[in-house]
Amino acid sequence: MMKKSLCRFARLFPLPLLAAPLFFASCSSDDSMTPIDEVKTPQRPISVEVSEAPFGNTTEARQLTRAAITDLTSFSSFEMTANNPAKDHYKVTKNGSWVVDSSWPTDVDNNTSVNFYAYSNGDYNDNSGTPYISFIMDENASAQHDLLVATNTVSFNDHQGKVPLTFDHACAALAFNVQITNTLKTKKLSNGTLTVNSIVLRNVSNSGKYYFGTSTWGDVSGSAYYTLTSGNITVDTEAQALSSNYLFVIPQSSEANGTTGTYLDVTYTFSGQTETSATIPLSVNWEAGKQYTINIKLGTTLIQ
Repeated sequence: MMKKSLCRFARLFPLPLLAAPLFFASCSSDDSMTPIDEVKTPQRPISVEVSEAPFGNTTEARQLTRAAITDLTSFSSFEMTANNPAKDHYKVTKNGSWVVDSSWPTDVDNNTSVNFYAYSNGDYNDNSGTPYISFIMDENASAQHDLLVATNTVSFNDHQGKVPLTFDHACAALAFNVQITNTLKTKKLSNGTLTVNSIVLRNVSNSGKYYFGTSTWGDVSGSAYYTLTSGNITVDTEAQALSSNYLFVIPQSSEANGTTGTYLDVTYTFSGQTETSATIPLSVNWEAGKQYTINIKLGTTLIQ
């Protein structure tokens, strides 16, 4: 009751301008001014438009049918990081269409360009503005995954919040066939068989950093091995695919140099005799985004 009386008094006998705010502050809610709502920046949606650069085939050996290389039909999720001051991170999943789990970076305006870096595997490192992905190949040859990468620089107004991404294959894809030569079959196997017990690829560099800015690899290292078979194989002159399907390797090169460089370790049994092993040095130059088929031909030089 006292507050309303004071308010009526203030209207009948207005005080000087400087004192007026004190009386208005004392009035009841019925007589006070409506507060101004806080103005908030609306969230801006972000979406992606995804395409893929296909693997390039090589002509090292004829291709055999294998499980499909990672492509948009089996590619179901990826990570994306923005280079805005907050370094916003996104998870993008495929659910009929591609769905991004957050909104456009809030600390940039509609016309400010943002670099977006997308990747299917590995660990992202901003590296003071020179970002890279740390990637380690899976140790199981039958459970390999490719590294797909994409980058684009866009503002919100460029495509109304859409980020177009074309993914490239940062690894090389290796497939392996095995067969015997006609000479070996004629001279050694006319009345016998050759069983391959295992084939192991050794001295493979399996760790490295992929740099987005230059689309190159750095700090490539390691000396891993990969078992390319799962069980015994009776080998003939017709090439057959090894069970490992594709092996996704970091781009690398190596001269054929005995067991110092990259080589194949083949264990075999000739016509039921004692198991024997032999090595096949490889001269390799595996480049990113290319598909290689390595045809392992076992001849009289190897099989004695």
